[in-house]
Amino acid sequence: MARGVALVTGVTGCVGRAVAAALRERGWPVRGLARTPSPEAVGYAEQLGDLTDPASLRGACEGVELVVHAAADLSDWRPGRRIWQVNRDGTRALLDEALRCGVRRFVYLSTVDVFGFDARDVIDETSPKRVPPYAYSRSKLAGEEIAWSYQRHGLEVTVVYPTWIFGPGDRHFVPELVRGLRDGKLVRIDRGAAPIELTYSENLADAIVLAGTTPGAAGGRFIVGDSYGLTVGQLFDRLAERVGAVPPARSVPMRGALAVAALSELAGLAGIGTGSGRPMLTRYAVRSVAGGMRYRLDRIRSLGYTPRVDLAEALRRTLAGLGRAPEGVRADGRG
Repeated sequence: MARGVALVTGVTGCVGRAVAAALRERGWPVRGLARTPSPEAVGYAEQLGDLTDPASLRGACEGVELVVHAAADLSDWRPGRRIWQVNRDGTRALLDEALRCGVRRFVYLSTVDVFGFDARDVIDETSPKRVPPYAYSRSKLAGEEIAWSYQRHGLEVTVVYPTWIFGPGDRHFVPELVRGLRDGKLVRIDRGAAPIELTYSENLADAIVLAGTTPGAAGGRFIVGDSYGLTVGQLFDRLAERVGAVPPARSVPMRGALAVAALSELAGLAGIGTGSGRPMLTRYAVRSVAGGMRYRLDRIRSLGYTPRVDLAEALRRTLAGLGRAPEGVRADGRG
C-alpha cells in the first residue's frame, strides 16, 4: 500500500497513540484527530475535530490514504445519547469525510464484545454476533455495520476486534484493578479460574497496521489477542506482586458477583456511595472480564502478526505510565 498520510482518531488515547507510533516507525506521515490541543502531540500533525460535530471534521481526511478509527466512548454506565453520537453517528460522519476526500482504506476498531459472552464455544471472526444488551457493545456494532456499508462506495474497509486492552495511557482497566487491589476491594469470581485474553496496546498497534496496510486484508475481519495464557486470577496475582498489594483471597460465584453488580447499579442510580453516580461494579464488567471467553487468532497470525512485547514488559510499561494519561475521547480499556 502506498505511503500516503494516515489519519488516526483517538490519538491521545492508549490505542491511538500506539497506532500513531507504529505507523511512524513504518514511514507513514501521521495526522492525529483530537478534540482539544494536546501538549503530547509529538511526531504527528494534530488535527482538531469532534466526532459529535460533523462540521468540525471537514478537511480532516484531505490527502489521507489510510484512516484508523480508534476513538470511542467506552462508558458502561448510563451513557445516554453521547455513546451513540460518538460510536455510531461519529463513525458515519468520519466515513462521509473519508469518502469525500478519496481515502482508500478505513480500519474500524470494533470489540470482541459484539460476539457476546457465551464461553461454551471458541469465538472466531465467523461466529454469530450475539451482542449483549449494553449500549457500548450495541453502538460499536452499529458503527461497524455502517462502516461495512461504505464498501459499496469503493472504500476499502477492514475491521479489527481487540480483546481486553491495556498499556501506557490506560485510564480504566489496569488502573481500576490496581485501585481495587490497593483498597482490598477486589475479589476473585469463581476462584479466578476463567481465562482472559489480553491485548497490549503496542502489540495491538502492530496488528492494526498489518491489517490496515496488507493489500489482501481489505474487506477482512481480525480478532486480536496476545495469547499470554492467563486466567483472571493469575492477572490479579501478577498485578498485586508488581504494586506491592496482597492478592485477593475471597472468591464469589459468578451468580453472586452479578447480584452484587446489580445492587451496585441500583446504588449508582440512587447516587449512593459514588460522587458521580457511577457504580463501583456493573454486570457488564463482570461478564466481560470473568466470562471466560476464548478466541481463535489464526486470521491475524496469517498476516504475520506475532506479539513483540511479552507480558512482563507490557505490565512494566503500563504500570510505569499510571497517572500520566491525558483526558479525551476514550480509545482504551475495552476492545
